[in-house]
Amino acid sequence: MLFVLSICALWMQLAVSVDDAYCFGALQLDLPVRYLHIQLYENGVNVTESKGKLDVSLQTQCRLRWEQIDNFDGSYVLRIRLWSTCESIILTIKSPGGVLICGSPLVIKKENGSLLYAEFCDCPEMDITEWMRIARCASHNKQLDMDLQQWKVIDFEQVLHSAMQTWASPDQRYSVAICHYQIVDNQLYRRCFGEYCGFRTFIDEILTSIMRKMHLPNTEFIFNLGDWPLEKKRADGVAIVSWCGSNDTMDIVVPTYELIKSVLDSMHTISLDMHTARGGVHRPWRKKKDTAVFRGRDSSKLRLEVAMLSKKHPDLIEAGITRYFFFNESLYTPQVKQMPFPEFFQHRYVLSIDGTVAAYRLPFLLAGDSVIFKSNSPFYEHFYSLMQPGLHYIPFDSSDLVEKIKLARTQDFNKTLNAMRQLVLDHLQPVNLYCYYVRFIKEYTKKLRRVPQVVATNMEHVKRNATHDDRCKCASHNRSYRDRRNNTQANERRSVEL
Repeated sequence: MLFVLSICALWMQLAVSVDDAYCFGALQLDLPVRYLHIQLYENGVNVTESKGKLDVSLQTQCRLRWEQIDNFDGSYVLRIRLWSTCESIILTIKSPGGVLICGSPLVIKKENGSLLYAEFCDCPEMDITEWMRIARCASHNKQLDMDLQQWKVIDFEQVLHSAMQTWASPDQRYSVAICHYQIVDNQLYRRCFGEYCGFRTFIDEILTSIMRKMHLPNTEFIFNLGDWPLEKKRADGVAIVSWCGSNDTMDIVVPTYELIKSVLDSMHTISLDMHTARGGVHRPWRKKKDTAVFRGRDSSKLRLEVAMLSKKHPDLIEAGITRYFFFNESLYTPQVKQMPFPEFFQHRYVLSIDGTVAAYRLPFLLAGDSVIFKSNSPFYEHFYSLMQPGLHYIPFDSSDLVEKIKLARTQDFNKTLNAMRQLVLDHLQPVNLYCYYVRFIKEYTKKLRRVPQVVATNMEHVKRNATHDDRCKCASHNRSYRDRRNNTQANERRSVEL
């Protein structure tokens, strides 16, 4: 008997616990990549080392690519990227010992009977509230709630006037880049200011991806395309959206372009994302180098100081500057080659050192299996408020780094590594990042004094990249699918009447 996945399951569309595995993920949602986490366990205890490959098979009419990721700790991730539309996928998973797990065989289908869509399909079939219900989005996000609490009402005319006066003036052309975004009738429009506005593509891509999946309310906001937050804390400060926040600014912070790009293009044009950060080769803790590692460009004085410490304490620190731009190389350590990301985890300790702002690699470091030393900093990303120093990471500065590494060598970090993994699973999965942007749009729009009804002048229409050929027929325009569905519903009604 087939086990049909319930969209109302415990966590993110699926949570199945059987004798041999605990399985959870996001398979029904139309995300760029659908995924399923699998944790094997024996005698009620999690398996903590790789048991070899799972035996996986898929039956479907979809064109797709799938992959299996072994985390080498008894857990796996199965991922599917669709290249065409279909009604369902039958997924069968067996443990390395040949036992059916995760309630296999699974039928991946939607609760409303609609089709499964590829990322490039422009088929919005529900409003924002319904999508959030199905996705099991959190009703609260600590950082977002704190950010939005700064305004009872947002007068966007005032926001726009302030932004134009402060950051869109000619003298700010080379130092600031912002965009005025509007969503009207589920279409995206923008007008940008500044010489360097190339990063607008990241916002365009996540917003149009969301709009291909649901109908968004009319809204408008100012987005800061630079790394630095813009709006200093003040009583009459205006609402600006940014990728990074700081202790002395009041910008509304959303997930960074690094995270969003890793979700949109996973299993396609990029290799580093939250599921693949560890790489394909594993080094257990006992075989890791007992040192702290860092690579990065010269975008902060602390990075230079740590590289200098590495020369004095090579037995403790392996740090190097990969490119000099701000400082004179002759006064510091020689430039070194970049390190492939998974190689960081060959060391027991990884240093996360802010550059000009927060180090956007931190989420991917959290997805690894090495202990993180994080520099003290006023800058933060959207999830930093969920982390606890001493639990999720070890805080440091140049004055105490050496002693803290020496102390770390005497400690057990199982609790820290487990806390890191749980943070990643609970808050940094693809569905969490979509939920964060969607909830920002919903809650921010509630605070607008007036929502836009018409498109402002001088706005550019951002077209949604979508495919309209046979690979991507929306249910509402797919006659053969509608006929089959109507016949099925009619047969069900006749059965009930009989």
